Amino acid sequence: MLALERQQEILELLKKKKSVKVEELTEELFVSGATIRRDLRIMESQGLIKRSHGGAMLFSPAGEESAFALRENANTSAKKTIALLASGLIKNGQTIFLDSSSTTGAVIPFLNNFKYLTVTTTGLRNALLLSSTNSVKIYIAGGLIQNHSNSIMGTDTIEYVSRIHADITLVSCMGIDVNAGFTDSSIEQAKLKQQMRKNSAELAVLCDSAKFKKIYMCTDFTFDDVDYLVTEKLPPKEILEALKKSKCKLICPEFN
Repeated sequence: MLALERQQEILELLKKKKSVKVEELTEELFVSGATIRRDLRIMESQGLIKRSHGGAMLFSPAGEESAFALRENANTSAKKTIALLASGLIKNGQTIFLDSSSTTGAVIPFLNNFKYLTVTTTGLRNALLLSSTNSVKIYIAGGLIQNHSNSIMGTDTIEYVSRIHADITLVSCMGIDVNAGFTDSSIEQAKLKQQMRKNSAELAVLCDSAKFKKIYMCTDFTFDDVDYLVTEKLPPKEILEALKKSKCKLICPEFN
């Protein structure tokens, strides 16, 4: 289990129990006490939890954005590489869909290199980041903001997106698998991304290598639905084969 996944598991346990002991976590996650204590120090430094004697407790309200905060602070070097590569797909004057992920959010600083862009996003933080750019016209989709989420979603959001036509959509996902395709843990997110794909000339999925060979509940896209996979490392052989059989073009430092 990766450190990020382990820390997310710790947060889920804390949401249920409010406080946990190190011994409980070692038994639940099958790792050493030293590993758990290191995780707790990292999570406390990010404002996600508060360590207590022999354990930890959920730190509220920071815990409410815990999942996004973990994603935002994970694999930052990979996300910067991906963002730089993805910015090469953008042209002056384009209309762009941007989802709520921290991976696509890393592209936003590069948008200052372009003129006359129009961006529609479904992410609260990404909308805030966009507001600091110089020459981007910004729209934020309306809809339901779920608790503990940075995302705007639901039927109203899908209806809003359906009225807009974009040149390119930039989204992320939680897993990529040869058989399952590009997957997420949320049906609502999958439906929203599919509407963006339907109303966009091109689709780029921005995904770091930690998500290769992982499967989550809902399929966002098949390989044939995606025009570009942008990542920081060469994918495993089976994913490379799936890309070759589809129209999806791989963009990564080792391949370009």
